[in-house]
Amino acid sequence: MKIIKPSVEVEPFDGKQILKKIEMAGRTCYKSEANITDESATKFVENIIKRGHESVLEHEKITARIICDRGVLAELTRHRIASYSVESMFVILT
Repeated sequence: MKIIKPSVEVEPFDGKQILKKIEMAGRTCYKSEANITDESATKFVENIIKRGHESVLEHEKITARIICDRGVLAELTRHRIASYSVESMFVILT
């Protein structure tokens, strides 16, 4: 058995661009796209969080590469707090 050292690596992202994408999705829900300005995204996202409309936040992502064992993977994916892509695991018997 090969022991794999656990690790986490967060992929780089542009926070301002993420906020703008979230704002576009949220304003579509509220039919207020005309209110979008260069500086409106941060305040809009703060307001939707205060209102409890967190589902809008799923319209953008932050990617992290997590190396862990199957038990930790099961706990991470159990409650669907995110979307997951998992490396295939297989055993070769000789």
